[in-house]
Amino acid sequence: MNILIVDDQEENRYLLEALLTGNGHDVTTASNGAEALGKLKSGGADLIISDILMPVIDGFELCRRVRADEVLRHIPFIIYTATYTGPQDEAFAIRIGADRFIVKPCEPDVFMDAVRDVMAAADRSAASPPPQPQAREEEVLKLYNERLVRKLEQKMLQLEQEVQTRQKAEEILRQSEEKYKTILNSIEDGYYEVDLKGNFIFFNRSMCRIIGYSEPEMAGMNNQDYMDQENARKVFQTFNHVYATGEPYRALDWELIKKDGTKCHVDTSVSLIRDPDGKATGFRGITRDVTERKTAEKEKTRLTEQLQQAQKMESIGRLAGGVAHDFNNLLSIILGYGEIILEDLDFEHPHREPLEQIYQAGIRARELTRQLLAFGRKQVLEIKIVDVNDVVRGFEKLLRRLIGEDIQLKLALTSELLPVRADTMQLEQVLMNLAVNARDAMGNGGTLIIETAAVEPDFVRVETPLEIAPGGYAMIGFSDTGHGMDQETLSRIFEPFFTTKGKEKGTGLGLATSYGIIKQHGGTIWGYSEPDQGTVFKIYLPISEEMDALSKPASPMPENLNGTETILLVEDNEIVRNLAKIILQNQGYTVLAAENGDKALALLDQHVGPIHLLLTDVIMPGMAGKDMIERISGRFPQIRVLYMSGYTDDIIAHRGLLEKSMFFIQKPFSVIALASKVREVLDGQYKKRKSP
Repeated sequence: MNILIVDDQEENRYLLEALLTGNGHDVTTASNGAEALGKLKSGGADLIISDILMPVIDGFELCRRVRADEVLRHIPFIIYTATYTGPQDEAFAIRIGADRFIVKPCEPDVFMDAVRDVMAAADRSAASPPPQPQAREEEVLKLYNERLVRKLEQKMLQLEQEVQTRQKAEEILRQSEEKYKTILNSIEDGYYEVDLKGNFIFFNRSMCRIIGYSEPEMAGMNNQDYMDQENARKVFQTFNHVYATGEPYRALDWELIKKDGTKCHVDTSVSLIRDPDGKATGFRGITRDVTERKTAEKEKTRLTEQLQQAQKMESIGRLAGGVAHDFNNLLSIILGYGEIILEDLDFEHPHREPLEQIYQAGIRARELTRQLLAFGRKQVLEIKIVDVNDVVRGFEKLLRRLIGEDIQLKLALTSELLPVRADTMQLEQVLMNLAVNARDAMGNGGTLIIETAAVEPDFVRVETPLEIAPGGYAMIGFSDTGHGMDQETLSRIFEPFFTTKGKEKGTGLGLATSYGIIKQHGGTIWGYSEPDQGTVFKIYLPISEEMDALSKPASPMPENLNGTETILLVEDNEIVRNLAKIILQNQGYTVLAAENGDKALALLDQHVGPIHLLLTDVIMPGMAGKDMIERISGRFPQIRVLYMSGYTDDIIAHRGLLEKSMFFIQKPFSVIALASKVREVLDGQYKKRKSP
């Protein structure tokens, strides 16, 4: 016969096709009713076997259309479906013209008997007018009952024969089963046997342990009782594949639900159980608990992602540090000469406004460079021992002006001292960045809470996903009532140039800068947020044991920045050298300028009189900086040294050129910054202050 199978599930079509072709029939398949009608009108069929639930045209509608078609109405029609809500489904199918209603799964022999019954009934009625649905149903049921009686008679005869031999085999079977159970109960992996419907018929103790049920509870339990729908579908498809092909499945990776509700990852093998005649009666296999392995793999993946993120951020930091030196020299020239010219121009001069725009652009470029260096942890810090509470209190007024009157600022500061080694200005930069983000997240007003506390590492590990070193930590918490963020956004907040704001509202460097600053201080920063639930940021800085070294407020900048001392200036960049010389000469100093150490010593050979200050670049070609300083200090023991550099902190530290007691100014510097720093060093106001 030419049989048309209609089913939207490929595996179902495959199983039926294998069964029918194995019994000598030709098979055509369609994935829905519309496709089936097209194939019927082009070629016809001797029998239609159709599922119910399908896209476009379902099985019931297909049956109606076949029975309404003068050409197709004679074709026998079998509904074969797993969708069964009760006898009313079968009655409805017969009423619209179906010859048989079969519920999946159905044993192959029973299914083929039904096919033969339907075709036999069709053959007998081919020469007569089409019977009414009730007559057709009665004819089909009559043939079915006759065949069922014959099968029951065969079964009874078979049972009688088995009873005659069973008593002789019972003792041998009992001994064999005891030995079999003893062996299986001694293995760590779970062993199972289920029937074709997935009901347990045998299992060992390890299987009970893996699933979490007792032996009496598991007896007769169906495998769908301890898995969700997704895993049930995966297991069902695997069992169907093994049933159809007869080939074992070596490693089915799925997740089961234990009695206590916890989930367990397992690897399971599946193979067919056959009776002595080769007929499939069920499935058996080995189940291994791989939860620990899966957990370890997830942890490895998480750590790998963290490493990749750290490497990515480190690469950007190295890039920022690589361009910092040359860029800072250029900015020193732009800002220095711009400031000098602005001082000489009247406010009414036509070139003043364009020059101010150039100068302000230079300022913004300098800040952008500093942000990039802060993110990459490359900027030079002025480290002091400061109390975190004092830093927050000192910045409170500025924060209140920054966030606006519609946002309420609350401080919840601990009464304990929280001494940390930090650069106060950099910490204030972090506070400002977090406050700006909180303000932007609360467009319609809200509350910002800043809290401090002393915490232990165990508390940090429980509260956050962070790995931190042992020791006490000072915590600064920022909590806002803003619109919050989803997890995808939260995972990228510390990436440079990533922002959810418009282009006109930010560069995306605020949190990246904060991340770099806190990391350079040996701490860590962590954020948590949910949409419409606000955002929490927490900063953890190592508490310093140097409590006696808490810094006092710095002395105010000297009002008079002029001087008459003699300064030896050593700088290899000619334009920067000339700029620094002009700035210092304008302040009244006598300046001897040289491009390297050798020429500086040559100048000193010709100079008569004292040298009060050596202002030198940190890294220059030619004579090493240390050698130059030692030779100059030998001739001028009272000379003071002020270093300047556009290089980043790690390069300077790597060269070993700066010690804690030395003075330093970072390029690019302004006129005021250089003049005040020179005056500060010469006056000795900060002689005992240590800088990195």
